[in-house]
Order: sequence, then structure tokens, then C-alpha cells
Amino acid sequence: MKGTKNMAMVMAGVLVGTMLTGPVAHAAESYFKAYHSNQAIYLDGQQVELEAYTINGSNYVKLRDIGEAVGFNVYWDGAVQIDSDAPYTGAGSEAKTEPEVSTPVPAQPDVLDDGPYTISAGHWSREDYSQKASPTVFTGVYDRELYNAIRQTLVDRGRQDEGGYRYAYTMVDDGAYSAVKNLLGRMDGALRYEHHVPQNLINYYEYLDYFAVSAETPENYREALDFIQPVIEEVSRLGTDAEKVTFLNGYLKTLLTYDSRATAGITKTFAPHSGELKAACGSYARAFKVLCSAAGIPCISISTDIHTWNLVYADGQWLHVDVSSNDQMVRDSILLLKSLPSRTDRVPEATEFLKELLIPGSTK
Repeated sequence: MKGTKNMAMVMAGVLVGTMLTGPVAHAAESYFKAYHSNQAIYLDGQQVELEAYTINGSNYVKLRDIGEAVGFNVYWDGAVQIDSDAPYTGAGSEAKTEPEVSTPVPAQPDVLDDGPYTISAGHWSREDYSQKASPTVFTGVYDRELYNAIRQTLVDRGRQDEGGYRYAYTMVDDGAYSAVKNLLGRMDGALRYEHHVPQNLINYYEYLDYFAVSAETPENYREALDFIQPVIEEVSRLGTDAEKVTFLNGYLKTLLTYDSRATAGITKTFAPHSGELKAACGSYARAFKVLCSAAGIPCISISTDIHTWNLVYADGQWLHVDVSSNDQMVRDSILLLKSLPSRTDRVPEATEFLKELLIPGSTK
């Protein structure tokens, strides 16, 4: 890199600034990753230290850093301003600076409708919920920071009538990302739990492995939830959780029939249809999670290498329910069982972590 302030160099810097602003949220949503770059950078033959990132095979640096190193001014004045004839100060002639938005007001949601949003360390969980959980569940990927971030969403999601919630962030690197995504999928019911990416996020490159969780009802589930509402109302009149789970197990058996090669989605299962829909075990387990969560019963899925069923928290304990197996038997053979010693959980650490996420202290 030469120290001449020519327009080609300036426009290259503008491109860098653009790459690190508008498209970044969309890139994050597509798992478009940025990494710290170790590429050597030279200015007039001398190596300089610039914070650089590799994105999709190309190296990028901040426009401000280029301005400071080369000797032209870059500042914020409602937009990025470049003054190639002025030394770098980071401010315009009237000392206008970029507005401070990195420290959020705790009562505000994280996505601001009226301007750009930046992550800061202040967005991490506001409470150490992990202190209420069994310490034995914190292993490897499933650490206290992840627990607090997800638990914060679960707690705040229950306070929607108090003005909404602000997402809590943690850091999840590439090696753990799939495991965490799978963990969230096992919680899905009437709500879908997903990696949350603010649409107006502008500083993703500063927190490359940031991770937050959203909990929302999918729009295409609205009619399905309306369809099961009469069932949920009937369930609510039952006395115990065990009675509710038993009722929902029987209800789902009237909608599906087992076929290991078939899939029945939520919107088809909980909709008017003639006859029973063919479905494999995974479809049963997903549908049962929707029923249980709509009825206020904590429920997750659990799997071996070849089969999926559910765990429910009923009357103070975690119990196994396998609706697909029950639907193939004369009687309900796996309904509210404390253990299934004949089956090997594919990811037992994640299962124990999930139990504590939904019901802190339930595995102690």
C-alpha cells in the first residue's frame, strides 16, 4: 500500500466500509463468516499493524484505520464523509462525530427501528441464571454463558406483556454452531427458537462469533394453533400434568399413523384432513412438542441414531413419551416412563442441558 491519497485508494476504502455495514446482517443470517486475518500489510515499504478480517477469501480493513495510517480524514456526519486533503482526526470541521449507540438502555429492545444497531458487551445476559441449575450440566459446548443467553430469552419471552424483551448474547464459534442449532431445534414447539440476527446490525465484524436466540411463533403456525385450540382448552380442564400428557398422546394418535418413510408437517397435521396422515417418528415428536408447549407443558425431543421421541416435565419430573411407538401398540407402552434403559441417547449432555434450561434445578 502506498501513502498517496489518490481517488482509487479512497474508493477502495469506501467499498470496505460498505461491506462492513449494510449487507453484514444478511451475511450473518447466511452463516457468512469473517475471521481475523494474519495477512501482512505494508505502507511505503514498512509493515503496519491494521486490524484486518478475511471474508469469503478476501481481506478487509476499516476505512477509518486506512485514513489514519495513510493520512486522510474519515468521519461521520449522517453518512461516511471522506476528506482526502485533511489529516485524519475522525471528526469533521464542526467536530461532528459518529453517535454513540454501543451501550443500550436496558429497557429497550435490541433492534432499533430508527437507526443502525451495534452489539456491545452490555448485551450479554443480565442475570446469572446458571446458579439455579445443576452444575453437572455445564460441559464442553454447553457452558454457563450459553445457558444464560438462552435462559434470558426464555424468561423475557414470558414477559412480553411487560413491554417486550432484549436479546442476550453469547459467543458460539464455528465448531460449536451446529450443536447449538440442534439444541434449539429440540426445544421447538408452538415457538421456534433460532439464531437471532438484528436486521440493522452494523458491527458484526467486531463480534464474529456472537450468538443470540429468538423465540417466535412461525407465521405459518397460526392456523395450526387455532385448529388445536379446542383441544388445548379441554386439556386445561384436566387436573394433573400426567392426565394432560395422556390426553395429548391419545389425541395425536387419532391424527397420524406410523410410516417410517413418510413426513407430516405441523401445518398439515393440525389442519382438517380425511383419514390419518402417514408419519415417521420425527413427525410425531415435533407435533407432540407443539401440543405440549401450547398446553404449557415443557417438552423436548430426544433421539437415538435411528429413532426420536419426547421427554416431558410432568408433575415434577422428566418422563419419556413415545407417541409413534404407542400408536403401533395395542396399549401405550411408552407413556410417562421414568427411564428407557434399552435406548441410548445420541447426545446425553445436550439433553441434560435442555432439561435445566426449561426447568432449572430439575436434574439435581
